[in-house]
Amino acid sequence: MTACRRFHRLLRAANRSILSVSVLLVLIAWHRGSWGQDLPVIPPTGRHVPQLARYLDRVEIYGSVAFRQLAVFPVRVRDNAELPGNWLTMDQALTRGVLNVSEKGTQGAVPQVNAHNRSPSEYVFILAGELLAGGKQARMVRQDTALAPGQTAELSVFCVEAHRWEGTTDFWAANTLAPASLQQELRRGAEQQRVWKEVAWNNALLGAQNRTDSLAAALNADVVRGQLVEIRERLLPQIPADTVGIIVVDGERALGAEFFGRSGLAMAFLPKLLDAYAVDVLLKRSAAYRPDSARQQEAATEFLRRVQRASSYDGVTRGSGTGLRTRTGGLLGDDVRIEDAMVHYGIQIEDRITPLPPTPQASKIRPQDRE
Repeated sequence: MTACRRFHRLLRAANRSILSVSVLLVLIAWHRGSWGQDLPVIPPTGRHVPQLARYLDRVEIYGSVAFRQLAVFPVRVRDNAELPGNWLTMDQALTRGVLNVSEKGTQGAVPQVNAHNRSPSEYVFILAGELLAGGKQARMVRQDTALAPGQTAELSVFCVEAHRWEGTTDFWAANTLAPASLQQELRRGAEQQRVWKEVAWNNALLGAQNRTDSLAAALNADVVRGQLVEIRERLLPQIPADTVGIIVVDGERALGAEFFGRSGLAMAFLPKLLDAYAVDVLLKRSAAYRPDSARQQEAATEFLRRVQRASSYDGVTRGSGTGLRTRTGGLLGDDVRIEDAMVHYGIQIEDRITPLPPTPQASKIRPQDRE
């Protein structure tokens, strides 16, 4: 009986300690001035792989930068141990000549291309959804890939130029990223025919149809590029220098988030990421409005908490490191990490970002364009 009473006294003391810690966290949050700007009270992330859980536990949200209904919330990471090593983006590496991307063999193969990182000291990070110009037809990279110094890998790609199969065997930087809605289709597991349909819809909605049905040509068309430049000029100067990612809100609905292992990579990809969401949220719609900023903040905060409550599991990657996937709670996410350091984690809602347009007239696909 004495042992039982001792146990209950210890239990009551433990409960008081837990309550005290909870109250302290609430007071810290109040003292720091804004639940939306800093999130010391964080939902548990025990179902994520440990490296991602530790990262998400330390994420904090800055105030938004906005253009009409598009709100972008930069994020930082408290006490962040940045991804080690020297890193280049795919575009940087291709422009400098340290990355070679070419068709597979002399004949080429639609779903694969070869990539070789020639740098003896720098990693190259290739973001899912990035476009490659040249080759026998433009391609879109299907998954995040990190290439170590000197590494060669076969990249999994989709064709995003249905009516061309001629040209050189080498690719160069298209300096464009597929719209967020098309990246979402990648995470859904889309097949090539679906990608061609999405590209055709995208080009039609942008008023940028072209002879080869090229996504890269549409995104670089004057009618599109001029608008994207204006959006970049409005938003980019407001992004804090220590930003490691963004949460994107359309009106009062969060669409997705991008998290990087170091601020340098985040800032290098940010212009293209802004373009990818702006195409869907702003350029494909005629109506423009400015929603309530407080509700947008709430949407971003709740989305972060959804991500923190979600789960993830190890996957595969074409390059170095380990892949990761999230397919739960209405979320679609992918990650690549090197040892214990996260390179990139991109995650989107499962619901379509843009409504399905009317089905266009079927395109004639050349036999050599098929897988």
